[in-house]
Amino acid sequence: MTTKLTRFDELNLSRLNLISAVDQADVNEWDVTFESQGRVVRVQCEALPKYAVPHGLDSDVTAALLNLYIELGEPEDGRFSVSATTLLKLCGWHNTGKYHATLRNCLERLHTSSYSVSGGWRDHPKGRWTHAKFHFIESLDFSSGDRTGGFDERTIISGRLADSIVASIRSGYVKPLDSEFMLSLSRPRTRALYRILDGARFDPQHPEEPLDTLEVSLIGWADQCKIPSTIPGNIRRALESPHAELVKRGYLRAVTLTGRGKDQMIRYEFVREFTPMDAVLSRRFRTYGVADGVARRLVREHGREFLIASMDRFDVLVRDAVLVIRKTKAAALMHLIAHPDEYPYPVAGAKAASAGGAPAAKVKTAKADRMEPLLELPTLADEFRDLPAEQVAEKAINRLNFHYRRLLDVSDLDALRQALLDGEVDVVKLLEDAVAAVAKLQKEEFARELKWRLGQR
Repeated sequence: MTTKLTRFDELNLSRLNLISAVDQADVNEWDVTFESQGRVVRVQCEALPKYAVPHGLDSDVTAALLNLYIELGEPEDGRFSVSATTLLKLCGWHNTGKYHATLRNCLERLHTSSYSVSGGWRDHPKGRWTHAKFHFIESLDFSSGDRTGGFDERTIISGRLADSIVASIRSGYVKPLDSEFMLSLSRPRTRALYRILDGARFDPQHPEEPLDTLEVSLIGWADQCKIPSTIPGNIRRALESPHAELVKRGYLRAVTLTGRGKDQMIRYEFVREFTPMDAVLSRRFRTYGVADGVARRLVREHGREFLIASMDRFDVLVRDAVLVIRKTKAAALMHLIAHPDEYPYPVAGAKAASAGGAPAAKVKTAKADRMEPLLELPTLADEFRDLPAEQVAEKAINRLNFHYRRLLDVSDLDALRQALLDGEVDVVKLLEDAVAAVAKLQKEEFARELKWRLGQR
C-alpha cells in the first residue's frame, strides 16, 4: 500500500466535514445547523473532555482508514486490521515514537467521539436523506508492549468502521481524493480545508458533476470547517494561510472575499486540471491497475465516453480470449486506448444481421503478431519473492483477515506478524494451509492450530 496513489473519500463525510479544520482544539462539542438544497441539516459532535473534538491530524487518519477499508475489499462487517507502522505510512507520517503516540490519540478520539447527523446523510442508491448516529470507529482493539497501551513497532490495530460509513462506501458513494497532493500540504488545517473544498465541489445528488467555482458565506463556511469563532476577522485569519498555500500549489486559481462584516462572501475558483474523474470511472481504472494520475490524463486526452467504450471492448476481447495479456492488464489496456485500430473490433450491425438470418459481417481481427501472448498466473511464491519482510507480513495479515478476522484477535496478529518478520513462519505454506482450511470448512481448526504454534514461540 502506497500513499502515492489517488485514493477515495466518502462523500457524506467530505461534504458534512466531521473534523475541525484547526491545528488544535479545546472544545468538547459543536452543533451546526445549515440549509442545503431546501433542507435543514443539523450536525452535532460530542467528545470526551480528555481528547476534545476530532481536529487537525485526525483528518489524515480518517482518510487513511477509509482507503485501508477499500483496499481490504470493503468487507461487509466494516472490520479492518493493520499494523501501526502501515497506518502511519498511509497517514503520510514518520514512523517515530512521537507519531505512534499521536496515532493512538487520534484513534481514541475517533472511537470515543459521537456524531449525529439529522436530515443530511445521503442514502444515494435510494435517493433518500436519512438520520445517522455513530462513532467513526465503532470498536477498537490494539496490541501493546506495556501496561499504558502505548503503540510500538509490533502494534496491530483492529477496529470496525461505523455501519453508515460502510454502507455508503459499499454503495459507491465516494469521490476521488488526491492523497499524494493532500499529504504534501504543509499543515493539518490546510489538508483538512483541501479535503472539505474537494467535497464541497460535488453536488450530493449528482456527484458526477464537480464544480469549477464555489461561493459561500464567511460565517457559514466557518461552521462547515468547524472553526470555533463567529468573528469575521478571526475566521479570515484562520483561513488565510491555507488559502495562500492552495493557490500557490495550483489547486485554487483564486480566492476572493467580498462584502463587509458578517455579510462577507468567499468565492473559490478551482484549477480545472484538478477536476477529478467521477468515482465510477476512477474505480474501474483501478481494477486494471492503471494509476489514477495516468487515468486523469487519459480523461483529459480522450474523454469519458471513449474510455468507457475502450474498457468495455477490452473486457469483451479478454473474455473471448481474442486478446491475451503479456505483461499486465494496465499495459494491455493502455496500448488498446493508444492504438484502437490495431485491435479486433466488431463491425456495427454484425450481430443484428446474424440474428436476422443474413450472413454475419466479418469481424476485423488484429494480426497475430500484434497480440500479447498469455503468461501463466503468478504463484504465491512468485508474489512474495523478493519482497521485504515487513511487506510480506502486511500482505499475509491482510489475506488472512479476509477469512479469519473473527477468529484471530490483535494479539494473534501481533505474534504472527513478528514471526513472519523473524522468518519463523513460511508465508506461502501459511496462506496455502489457510485457504485449504476454508475450502474444507475447517477454519476454526486452522485458527486453533495457528494460535497454538504462535504460543510456542
